[in-house]
Amino acid sequence: MAVFTRSMEARPATATVSIQRLALLVALPLLLLVAVHLFSQQYGTATPAQVLRLSEARLLQGDARDPAQVPGALPGARLPAAPDSPGPAASALASRPMNPTATPTPLPSTMPSTPTVPLAPGHVVALPVQIHDTDAPGPLWFALDFRLDRPAEAPYWLVIQHRPAATVFLDGQLIATSSPGSGYAAEDEDDLAQRGLLLAGRRLQVSIPPAMLPAGEHRLSLRLARPGFEGAGLSAPLLGPSTQIRALQEGRRFWQVIRVTTALAGLVIGAFMLMVWLALRQEWLYGVTGLFCLCTALLLSPYLLNGALFPAPWWRVTLDLADVLSKAGLLFLVARLSGSGARWSEKMAVAYLVLGTVIDGAAAFLGWSWTDFHHPWPWWALGSRAVVLGAAAVLAARAALASERGAHLVGACAVALSAWVWLYVSWFALVLSRQMSVVDINVVGHAVLIAIAGVALQRRFVGSLRDEAMARIRLEQALDARTRELQDRWEDLQDSERQRTAAQERERLLQEMHDGLGSQLVTARLCAERGVSSQSLVGLLDECIREMRLTVDALAVTDGDLTLLLANLRHRMAPRLQDAGLELDWQLTDIPLLPTLRGTGGRELIRIVQEALSNVIHHAGATRVRFSTRVDEARGQVLLSIVDNGRGMAPDLRQGNGLRGMRRRAERISADIDWRAPEEAPVEGGTELLLWLPLRIAP
Repeated sequence: MAVFTRSMEARPATATVSIQRLALLVALPLLLLVAVHLFSQQYGTATPAQVLRLSEARLLQGDARDPAQVPGALPGARLPAAPDSPGPAASALASRPMNPTATPTPLPSTMPSTPTVPLAPGHVVALPVQIHDTDAPGPLWFALDFRLDRPAEAPYWLVIQHRPAATVFLDGQLIATSSPGSGYAAEDEDDLAQRGLLLAGRRLQVSIPPAMLPAGEHRLSLRLARPGFEGAGLSAPLLGPSTQIRALQEGRRFWQVIRVTTALAGLVIGAFMLMVWLALRQEWLYGVTGLFCLCTALLLSPYLLNGALFPAPWWRVTLDLADVLSKAGLLFLVARLSGSGARWSEKMAVAYLVLGTVIDGAAAFLGWSWTDFHHPWPWWALGSRAVVLGAAAVLAARAALASERGAHLVGACAVALSAWVWLYVSWFALVLSRQMSVVDINVVGHAVLIAIAGVALQRRFVGSLRDEAMARIRLEQALDARTRELQDRWEDLQDSERQRTAAQERERLLQEMHDGLGSQLVTARLCAERGVSSQSLVGLLDECIREMRLTVDALAVTDGDLTLLLANLRHRMAPRLQDAGLELDWQLTDIPLLPTLRGTGGRELIRIVQEALSNVIHHAGATRVRFSTRVDEARGQVLLSIVDNGRGMAPDLRQGNGLRGMRRRAERISADIDWRAPEEAPVEGGTELLLWLPLRIAP
């Protein structure tokens, strides 16, 4: 019952926390959007009331430098009429009468591309405008009319962005001119090679005294020089009091800095993520995030570049496809990084990417307008993007509600803010463009998404490094534990091996004592019982003592010293050889320590030599025995030769237990043994025992 009560108390607490988080997810992005809106209106690019934005101009006929020679360039002169039937090259900016008193309609700053101008005298063109060099064989004249309801009381500023050189007249009076560079002269205007280097636009700012701006109608006449291969361009001139123009320029500079910073951050983060993916192909999520950041940086490029990077319509195709890819990538990344496990969101992102690539790519190629809502494409473009951004916001919100981590909450707020900013700009800049003048603050949404993507992938990267470090630590600990376990087992095996070796050694020693010393002691006892002479009994006991000492000497030499083993044997066997009438010839050389004679190997060698001497004493009838050694480095062996001058071995001799025992002992110490007639013997007969001992133990 107590457990049930605690469970019922925990559920309302959890529900309360979820409601609070949901309210925060809804309210915080909206509050941030309102703050950004107010900030953009107060410190942005919204045109102040007293600042005129001349967004329409009429093309004039003529290319003279003197405005008096160009019809319509001077005030009071009749503007050339627009052609009745524009040619096939005319665009959607169809000819229409220019109303000097009407307030110019600004083009939305989110327009994907600048339309091509029909360069026919009398046509009205919307500013800003880009002109290809093949469309203008010579200089261009533009007339821009405006009206002042009251005279200027303070100096006015006129701000124009243009390319290439421009000359500006106000009511027929020259007020400003620009040149392609130092050393400019009028005759250089047709020097295409020089002006071809002017790839960027110029900003012309002119101060106009109040005396030149009385109330009434005025006309700006502007002449652009002949375009080079970089083309020509003209922005919408801004005219207003210097204080308001200065404030407007500061706001634009602020937003431009934000756009540049965001674009560079997206470029750097995207390039870094792509390089990580190229280095670690299994980490493909880094590649998706890198593409998302690069596409977001590409969407900001129209604000940073003075012209299109590709000729029409490919530049707009590039921007529209980058927009589709960034929206699909955002949904895919939110689905992956939130850990929701919703497969439908990933399928939705892929489906939108496929459809958007086909539909939006075709619309951009065909030049369909974003603001022509009589056509179904703008509804698809805005609606599909709204659905994708809404799905991403819902997924992020679900992850934030299901998790107690603050990172999920911050990520959900960032995605929601980006969606609200996009909806705000798209609605007021494209759908209701005449209801409210807004700044394109999409850069705020782009900036928070790039920051969140960078932070999320940074956390993933650091987490991967941390997991790798922890895995390395766990592996080292497991390796240490395994090493200790193997070391303990090795020590146990060593103890077992030592015990086994000791047991075998005891067994061999007992066998040796039983077969050698034991049998001799038994023989001595039997002789004593039979009453043999004391001299014979003493000889048998001496033989027993000699056998014991040989065994002890062999066990004492454990370092593999062949010379010392043979010297001990010579010392112990000398009385017996002397009694047998054998002369010992000792010709030993310096021999290195032999690994095969270490431990019990020395005793095996002594038994082989002892058996050989016993055969010489009892069967050979020899008077002389020679011991010699030789090192054969080429074969990696040491030769021990024992030669007697006895009667030799019969050709049909059958090996008995003694010879077979010598061979078995030789095999135990990895030696080769053989018998033959001595090659250097002066007379016939005699036997030579050859024992080849290895210098090194084979691995």
